[in-house]
Amino acid sequence: MNTIKGLVLISRFDFIEGKYGSEVYRAFLDKISTEEENYKRQPVVGANNYPEATLSRIDELMLREFFNGEVINFRQVGEWNANSFMHSFFNLYVETRQPGEFLKQHQRLRQYLIGSGKMTVSENTVSKTLSIYIDYGQEIPRSVCLSEQGFICRGMEMCGAKNLKINEKECAGLKPGFECIYEISYEM
Repeated sequence: MNTIKGLVLISRFDFIEGKYGSEVYRAFLDKISTEEENYKRQPVVGANNYPEATLSRIDELMLREFFNGEVINFRQVGEWNANSFMHSFFNLYVETRQPGEFLKQHQRLRQYLIGSGKMTVSENTVSKTLSIYIDYGQEIPRSVCLSEQGFICRGMEMCGAKNLKINEKECAGLKPGFECIYEISYEM
């Protein structure tokens, strides 16, 4: 993940401001800003690419300040993003109640929304199971994996999926390697 789309950074900022308020958000911007990257003076552009190190710095501070060192809480960020973005990018699948089709569209749009790695989705419509394979192409922090899982699961719920269960087989954020592999079973 040499670079990440600005939309990923914006989603973290929106989460902080929405959950903790404008004062906490502005204080957070002060803490992560550097001479080269001052987020109060120059806002993040969603379509631009930013260094992965910027996302890592943001996530490390979020982990300390908001999540008490519990990395699993980054799923909340992904869920927040789904609540914010699903009606903008995936409304058709929300309205037609198609969680599998939502994930296939996410797979197609991922390079524009996230900008790193490649995702493959295969669906077993009989058993209502989706297999998800993401190759990030380099090592990534667990926070990125968990926020994407949160986005996917909440997005599926918004598309009508119920009783989701994740079976995580591999995670690039837990061991050396570039791949995340998991299965999600659900009911309609």
